[in-house]
Amino acid sequence: MGGAPVVARAQPPAEDPTAGMTEEQKLERAKQLFAEANAALEAEDFATAVQKFEEAYLVYAPNLHVFNFNIGSAAFYAGDCIKAKQALQRFLDLVPDHPERATAQEMLLEIERTKCAETQAAQAQPTPQPQPQPEPQPQTAVPRAEDNEDAPILESRREERERMAEAELEAEAKKKPSGLLIGGAVLTALGAAAGVGGAVTLGMAYKTAGELKDLASSGSIGFPSGSYADDEVYRKDNKQLPMFNAVGITLTAVGGAMFVTGVALIAVDAAKKKKAKREEAARRRVRLVGAGPIFLSGGAGAGASVRF
Repeated sequence: MGGAPVVARAQPPAEDPTAGMTEEQKLERAKQLFAEANAALEAEDFATAVQKFEEAYLVYAPNLHVFNFNIGSAAFYAGDCIKAKQALQRFLDLVPDHPERATAQEMLLEIERTKCAETQAAQAQPTPQPQPQPEPQPQTAVPRAEDNEDAPILESRREERERMAEAELEAEAKKKPSGLLIGGAVLTALGAAAGVGGAVTLGMAYKTAGELKDLASSGSIGFPSGSYADDEVYRKDNKQLPMFNAVGITLTAVGGAMFVTGVALIAVDAAKKKKAKREEAARRRVRLVGAGPIFLSGGAGAGASVRF
């Protein structure tokens, strides 16, 4: 006699929350979750924000890869460096053109600098139990595959990613005007304005001198037409004319010096940028940095390393 056979009961499949939903309804649900996640961020509930962003992306809008930036940012502030690193790497790999790429690069560099992802991964590993050691076997050399051509798109190498991050940050910095350019532009503008003011003041001095000359010239009766006993004539001769001359000469001299200095600063800035471009072009030239034999399982050959 034998017992009745035991039949394993199959588990029912998990219910799909998007079943019966149109694409428009899925997008609306993703928008709703996005708003809820933003509200959680404002309340500094970063764990809830991560959960909401992930649900919106993974369940309702898997094609909106920009969600990876939201997931990575929320996880970064939640202290989950592993999830933040994965999401930010996906964002950089899947969204090649976005204004937040520089921010994502900065967060990834901070994660790499603090090594918090490696620390958390090590803490999550269970304590290894001692295993019996197998008998030693003869080792066979196996050629190691390079990690560039066959690597998945989401597993960029660390050095390459850091180099890309630095390049993007440098490009952002180069777009901003330098202090030399700003100072040169300001001095040039002020110098030009002072020069114009000096020219106008000297013109007024010339006009006043002409008026005094006319007043001092002999009229039809053989006597000057003006009298220095007149307050207006005295004021023009002893106050206005000396003041116009002094102010005009000062403004012209100071304005000229400021203008020349400003132009010199702009020229220095242009020369520095030109030098930086030459150095950048020199760095990008292909250079041979190493050469040597390569041993493979099927033979041998020679290889060379170049740097761009």
